[in-house]
Amino acid sequence: MAFKSIFVYPKLPENLQRLYELASNVWSTWNHEAIELFYRIDSRIFREANHNPLKLLHSLSKEKLSDLSSDGGFLSEVEKVWGRFQNYLQYPGTFKDEYASECNFEENEVIAYFSMEFGLHESIQIYAGGLGILAGDFLKGASDLGMPVIGIGLLYKFGYFTQHIDINGYQQETFNRFENHLVPVKELQDSQGNWAHVKVRIADEDVKVKLWKIDVGKSKLILLDTDIEDNPSHLRDITNELYVGDREKRLQQELVLGIGGIKALEVLGIKTKIYHFNEGHSAFAIIERLRDLMTNQKFSFPEAKAIIRNSTVFTTHTPVIAGNENFDTDLVKKYLQPEVKAMGLAFDEVARLGCVSGNTDVFWLPVFAMQFSRYINGVSKQHAQMSRKMWSGIFPERPTMEIPIKAITNGVHISWISQPFNELFNRYLRPHYVHCDKKGDVWKTVYDIPDEELWEEHRRNKRDLINFIRRQFNHQPLAEEHSSLRKPDVNLSLNTDYLTIVFARRFAAYKRPTLILRDKQRFSKILTNSAKPVQMIFAGKVHPADTASKGMIKEIIDFAKEFNVEDRVIFLENYDMNIARHLCWGADIWLNNPDQEMEASGTSGMKAAMNGVLHLSTLEGWWPEGYNGNNGWAITAGTRYNRADLQREADANQLYDLLEHEITELYYRRNDTDVPERWVTMMKNSITSVCQNFNMNRMLHDYLEKFYIPAIKDSARISDGNHELLKQAIQEEKEVLRHFNDIRITSFSTGTEKKGRLAEGESMEVQCSVRFGQARPELFNVELFYMYDNNKTYKILPMESASKQDGEVSYRHCLAIEGYGGQGLNVRIKPANTIVQDIHPELIKWKD
Repeated sequence: MAFKSIFVYPKLPENLQRLYELASNVWSTWNHEAIELFYRIDSRIFREANHNPLKLLHSLSKEKLSDLSSDGGFLSEVEKVWGRFQNYLQYPGTFKDEYASECNFEENEVIAYFSMEFGLHESIQIYAGGLGILAGDFLKGASDLGMPVIGIGLLYKFGYFTQHIDINGYQQETFNRFENHLVPVKELQDSQGNWAHVKVRIADEDVKVKLWKIDVGKSKLILLDTDIEDNPSHLRDITNELYVGDREKRLQQELVLGIGGIKALEVLGIKTKIYHFNEGHSAFAIIERLRDLMTNQKFSFPEAKAIIRNSTVFTTHTPVIAGNENFDTDLVKKYLQPEVKAMGLAFDEVARLGCVSGNTDVFWLPVFAMQFSRYINGVSKQHAQMSRKMWSGIFPERPTMEIPIKAITNGVHISWISQPFNELFNRYLRPHYVHCDKKGDVWKTVYDIPDEELWEEHRRNKRDLINFIRRQFNHQPLAEEHSSLRKPDVNLSLNTDYLTIVFARRFAAYKRPTLILRDKQRFSKILTNSAKPVQMIFAGKVHPADTASKGMIKEIIDFAKEFNVEDRVIFLENYDMNIARHLCWGADIWLNNPDQEMEASGTSGMKAAMNGVLHLSTLEGWWPEGYNGNNGWAITAGTRYNRADLQREADANQLYDLLEHEITELYYRRNDTDVPERWVTMMKNSITSVCQNFNMNRMLHDYLEKFYIPAIKDSARISDGNHELLKQAIQEEKEVLRHFNDIRITSFSTGTEKKGRLAEGESMEVQCSVRFGQARPELFNVELFYMYDNNKTYKILPMESASKQDGEVSYRHCLAIEGYGGQGLNVRIKPANTIVQDIHPELIKWKD
């Protein structure tokens, strides 16, 4: 006997309707006053509901709702928070004031931000880790600034897994069904009042994709869902699980995200000015954009490519090439060939744009995205540099330093600041601090906060963390298979007065979670030092297929048992946003020790540092930009070695030395009022430097100034006058391609032969000759590529035509020598038309 499932919502008293509207916007999960309001209703149920306001309201009895509706004090609080919410929605933000003249957005015009996951709140389980948390913070920050951003993602039936540690210390995974009706996600409707949907072709079948919406303050997140009755089971399950292990199913997910996402924007009447892809998962959006431009608007492939490139931003997060999304080209062909053929293109012509170094067997989504993106960035300066090396095969004619991958270092949303620190900042920095980026002196006011007050609020955060951990342990399952972490004396574990180190992030070999256990005997002595005791909290999930990393969790648990330090070493299972929040607030030290050149950014450390938690890290990701010698510590010993085992040994020993001789000494050195003055000074340095330079507002301003505004201007330029510039460029492209292989740089001289010695500040004549054959010289630029500062910095300098003789054109440039040391020079030819350069970045010819 089968029943149709429905969900009936409770009917709230009229004077509590505003409470429901508050719960229906994610703003209520990051505003401290709103959170306190829901705690006031029933703190126990609110905790059990994973701080989900809607689930809390749905859990209340009619009697409780009736009591709330007649509680004058509570209703007054509702009105107060409602007023704050309305003020927030009506506050225009700084975007229009600062950027309206440069990128005027009309109504319904947006920046579309595509991401495989969005970390908005622990109760909305459509995220797995740092990529998703960044995407969630991006939407929150855009809402604060009033930027017209719409997120595009997938609504997963099960989300990411729940982690349990079994009696043997191994991770076990459970996939719990995501309760759509108990989170603030709403069905979108079309003009006829039916639920809105789009169709995406999956191989030889159409899948119906339902559209949902989450309100994130003033921002919107559109989510795509295939789990509807109209679809057969093998298509319904496309959006079952985040990062599904089945490669073909993963490809199907990314087709739905990319192609379905573009169609969703169209069916909802949203006009997109900028398309921003957060990692390669959404790269198939390019296919749908090509289809529209070529089939509906009748642009040629080169024209369509130029239009897409000028309006697309691509952010890469992955520091190693193997970690980037890729598929067998034959599998991609199975799904994309009909789409590509319908545009009049050969599949191979499109597929080669997803290949590296001529290997056509593998199709890389980030490569495909980069080929169609003029604006590409890594998520830290170090990561951008690594990415330029990693993807140099896509740009074979460019020096690594010129590869067009810029750095926009990640930032985190101000909501990661704890309530005690938020109240402190409101008193001393004034509430407007939440709208500040790196400009202005507001963050310097942190130094005016009395040491005693800052230290007391930190201790309050630490007490909250330890109480939270005790509650977590007390509520862990009693079943034998999940009992290894449950101790009868858990309330005696951990101590508010002990130096507390936290290692919390995804467990993977390159992150080296067990580096601190390399010399277990030495570490146990650090933990149990009676004069300077230390305790450590680990947390993090392992990808279900990563067996080796699961062994690292077991190693931690076994260490605590073997050395009898289970009261000092805790593994906190099922790491999520709620646990991350408490750890970022209550730690003393945030430990991060990945392998060299393996950390793209590492935003968890930023969140902790904003709360005065001192960062102890290898100089990876954001830390080379953030570390100033006074706001934390750098682990650098391993950089002297090339072998991984020697790097680990050196880093571990330096870590122990820092803990034994510097960190614990500083922490336990107190004044007469029991305040560690030098430690608190470092906390202030941490808060000031990180809040100023690594907040989400700064990151969004960087995207606006480096990418979004230039992209809007470039798009407007090539579309002006019925795309006249674009059409002219396409005509020039044909001539350039016809003659490019015949062009030769026949000579290149620097005049250094006549000088015995060059000195800083002098100038020299650089000359070259070019044989153009049948090509018109004006179609090309001849450039001098000049590297200086020991070949770390470069300039591209135009060379001027000097004379023509016997079919050759000579060029010259008077070079002013910069600095001293090793330098390099060469000349090259490129198309003069920047649109042609965009379509064909490979068209560069150097002097051999």
